[in-house]
Parts: sequence; structure tokens; C-alpha cells
Amino acid sequence: MIKEYILSFLPEQFTAPERFRIELAGITFPFDSYQVERRASAIWSLEYVLSGQGTLVIDGNVFTVHSGDCYLLPAGHDHHYWSDNKDPLHKIWINVTGTLVEQLLQCYQLRDRVVFPAADLFSNFDQLLALCEKELAPSERSRSSSLLFHQLIFDLSEQQPARPRLIPEAVLQAKIFLENHLQDSRITVAQAAAAANLSSSQLTRQFKKYFQQTPYDYYLDKKLELAQLLLKETLLSIQEIADRLGFADEHYFSTIFRQKNGSAPSRWRMRE
Repeated sequence: MIKEYILSFLPEQFTAPERFRIELAGITFPFDSYQVERRASAIWSLEYVLSGQGTLVIDGNVFTVHSGDCYLLPAGHDHHYWSDNKDPLHKIWINVTGTLVEQLLQCYQLRDRVVFPAADLFSNFDQLLALCEKELAPSERSRSSSLLFHQLIFDLSEQQPARPRLIPEAVLQAKIFLENHLQDSRITVAQAAAAANLSSSQLTRQFKKYFQQTPYDYYLDKKLELAQLLLKETLLSIQEIADRLGFADEHYFSTIFRQKNGSAPSRWRMRE
């Protein structure tokens, strides 16, 4: 009787394994003696229960999983999990590693979650497994598998109940408005406040409470973060970056940048 169907990959089968790599993927068929134990796991394991049930112990915390559940076993932690001997696990799974995994889980606020009940994700896992079965060049394997993995994480996040927000919705709307207009030159606090149906004084008070700075300072900081990105990742001139971010001129941009970062844009670019 086949107990597991497993596909494995070497690092060189991905163009940037440090960024994203599938180590193993497969299907575990039901058998009552199934169990896995890892100490300080080097990989993230994402698994979907097709049928049966089992028990997970992550750093001493106990979870039970059933048919239709998805669970995430985190890297850097102890994993011990096993099948119910009367109703053993039948599951499809993928083991991954790399900075992209960490960043996606952090971005979608899934990093501290283990069990995702009643997750409708079989097609996501099935597509990933089908891709793993193909003979692909490293570049195509990296591109296609990382995109499918991102889709899986996105779909998983969409199926989870929204967590209570600590920041009021109106303040978040104003924050998003500012972030969406970083390349504009005439955006004012009043415009951001109007987008959130608040007065300027209300918005300023709320921003200080939740972000410890005024809306204008937040907006300026985000402009300069984008400037750092453009300096590091593009060949745009200082003047072009100043124009793109809506500064009055290169001199004003350089002055503000130096005040915030301790060095002129040109010196900062050379350092990076």
C-alpha cells in the first residue's frame, strides 16, 4: 500500500532558493501510524486535510484538525503531529522556505496562525502539486510556483474572519489616501481629512494618537521612503526623483532628505 506520494527538489532547481523554494510536496494517504516530529523546523509546512483527523503539537500547544481544515506549521518551531488511529489523515501538503514565505505571511497577517478551519483550498494545493510534477527550467519553476503560492496565501487570508481593528476605519481611510498620493505635489491635510469625513483637527488628533505623528509628517516620511527606494533601485536622477515625488525642486528635496536621513540623496545612493 502506498502511504505517501512525495516530490522533492534541490536548491539549484530554483533560481533564487534563498527567496523562495519548495523543498517537498505531496499527498499523505490514510494510515493509522502516521506521525511527524521536527525540532526547530527549518521549513514552513502548509497542509490541507482531505479527510480524517489528527493532532498537532506546536511548541507544546495542542490543536485538532479535521476534514476541510488547513494548517500552517511555522519555521523555527517544534512540530509534532499525527493521525487519529481510527480516522487517519488524508492530506495534500507543501513544504517551503525562503524570505518570500516570511514576507507574505507577515503581510497577510497569517504568521501567528496555525489552524484555518473549513478552508476551501483544495484547488490551490492541487495546482501547486500539478506544477511540481512538471519538468521545468529553474526560472519557470521559481516564477510559477511563487505566484501560485502567493495566490494560496491570498485566498487563505480572504477566507479568515476579519480581526478587530485597533485603528478607527476613518483614520485608516485617511492613511490610505495619503499613501495613494505620494507622487502629488498639492495634497493637503484637509483633503485627507475630507476623504475620511473628518475635520483637519480631528484627523491630526487621531494621527497623533495612533501613529505618534501628524498627518503631514507621516505623508512626508512615506514620500522619503519612496525616494529611498527610487534611489536604490532605479537610475533616475535626483531631479527626476524630486519631480516624480512632487517636490518643488531638487534643492528643496535634497534639503528635506538630508534633514530626515542625515545625508544628501547622492551620498545615500552611493552608500546603498
